Amino acid sequence: MKNKMSPSVSPRFFSEKEVAKHCTKDSCWVLLGTRVYDVTGFLRMHPGGEALILRRSGKDISGEIEGPPHRHSENARRWMEQYYIGELDRDSTDEDTETLRQRKKIPESTTEEEEETSAINKCSKVDEETDLVDWRKPLAWQVGYLGEKYDTWVHQPVDRPIRLFGNDFFEANTKTSWYMVPIVWMPLVIYLSWYCYALLAQERTRLFITSDYSILVHKYSFPFIFMLGMFLWSFIEYCIHRFVFHMRPPAHNYYLITLHFLLHGQHHKSPFDGSRLVFPPSLAAIVVGAFYLILMQLMSEGLGTSLFVGGLCGYVVYDMIHYYLHYGSPRKGSYLYGLKAYHVKHHFEHQRAGFGITTTFWDHPFNTVIPEQTF
Repeated sequence: MKNKMSPSVSPRFFSEKEVAKHCTKDSCWVLLGTRVYDVTGFLRMHPGGEALILRRSGKDISGEIEGPPHRHSENARRWMEQYYIGELDRDSTDEDTETLRQRKKIPESTTEEEEETSAINKCSKVDEETDLVDWRKPLAWQVGYLGEKYDTWVHQPVDRPIRLFGNDFFEANTKTSWYMVPIVWMPLVIYLSWYCYALLAQERTRLFITSDYSILVHKYSFPFIFMLGMFLWSFIEYCIHRFVFHMRPPAHNYYLITLHFLLHGQHHKSPFDGSRLVFPPSLAAIVVGAFYLILMQLMSEGLGTSLFVGGLCGYVVYDMIHYYLHYGSPRKGSYLYGLKAYHVKHHFEHQRAGFGITTTFWDHPFNTVIPEQTF
């Protein structure tokens, strides 16, 4: 992909014929008015699927940006500016492109105030010289100083990787390939499922309704307990996402801002960083272990472990779906297609709503459903 331009760099100029040539997965350009964008790197990430963009390659997408069916958010428009590569010359035909660029007049200068406004509106967060943080250094210890500017800054996403720590060992432990989650956790899910079924088959596990009355938990009830565990995980997932990951750290508290950024803020700042879309197993083990100990204190071994293994499987499904919602291309009209569009709205437009990942079920009773757009 061609190098992206910051707003302060003189634009290049392209003929309509040259723009029209870039209509494949390997090189896809689109127009927004007379502005030319190389969106090749965004094809796989687009919530509507890459085919939707490819069908409009070389064309003006202003109508699609405004909608219907979807009016793109201000964050989405800022995000678009990261792929800006130049301007279209509608008067040209078969002129040599270089000659075309040379004869265009470029404004000699802009005021400092205009440059600052332009940098904000055109998502120049990728410009290391103008951003609120120094992207050439690890961000973990910088974001706490942003204070009241942190919330706005972290919810203006960029398409670039983030370096959290200077130490290579700590940095490596914040990154995880998606396939590590099933590799680590699914063998445990399979083993515990067999163990729970065998334990319930001994017919010694009872559910106490009162101190004097209990019922036998039969081995054939294991699939239902397992599914209940998965369902309960969906509620835990919602609560963690809403109340922990989306807490609003006080502007004056350096440490809570830093903690928020490490937990989830970095994901909203760089939502398509593929190495940070799933939870590192080493850190997840602490949370998983805590839930297991709590269930063992509240219930008998057979019942508690059966619920636990269902919840653990629910967690694996959650991490896999979350990765797919960012990098997959689900079929239009499918369940995952709707989830992907819903989750992208959460990132780009409705950060205080749409907390469900595997399901939107819990958004309804807690009134955090992302509203449908009307035209």
